[in-house]
Amino acid sequence: MNKLFLVATVMIVGLSFTSCDDDIEIWDSATLEYSGSYVCQVQYEDGSVYADYSDSRIIDIYNTEANVDNEVWFTDHGKWLEITSKFFLNGDASSFASKSLSYDDLPLNNSMVKVPTTKPTAAGETVVKNIWGAKTGLVEGKVLQKAATTIGGNVADSIYMKVVFLYGDVTFKSQEVPEAYRANPDVAEFEWIFDSSVYDTSSTDETYIYSGHRYTGFSEDSH
Repeated sequence: MNKLFLVATVMIVGLSFTSCDDDIEIWDSATLEYSGSYVCQVQYEDGSVYADYSDSRIIDIYNTEANVDNEVWFTDHGKWLEITSKFFLNGDASSFASKSLSYDDLPLNNSMVKVPTTKPTAAGETVVKNIWGAKTGLVEGKVLQKAATTIGGNVADSIYMKVVFLYGDVTFKSQEVPEAYRANPDVAEFEWIFDSSVYDTSSTDETYIYSGHRYTGFSEDSH
């Protein structure tokens, strides 16, 4: 009986250490100070409210696949303004901004730039879509440790981000789908792929402000 108890204890301890190691790997991020889920209010640039706090609308910031300093993904999961953008930042978590706000330097906003729904009928076709928010830039931002007090009275990290949404003329071109990916290998299929994007100077950019705090998960902090 004692031997069995000892073996069971060793196994449990071993599993505990494994779990800790897994947690460390998950959070071994070069952008840890930024990363996390945040409950935010979204305002127009004039301070009026576009969307109030809600637990159903969470923004997430996380490292890119490269996992390098000052390179993050920012997404609202399509719940507000539809943004899923990669930001290349200057500064640190206490004060940061996009390295450049030039349209040509900014990555596409994956939530807004989507291929046309109408299928092409041949290779080499092109279509241009004028898209609001085709690209986004971070004008300024900051994540301050323990600088916010939640509605439940808990202390949490605060966040402030001013994001500009830029209009772009996005060009898609058609190409033939490889046989292995066709519904019927003997029947030609075609698909749209992204080709290029240029800044639409005739439209007015729009700026929105995200402000709030890190999501705590506590029931008393629910909105």
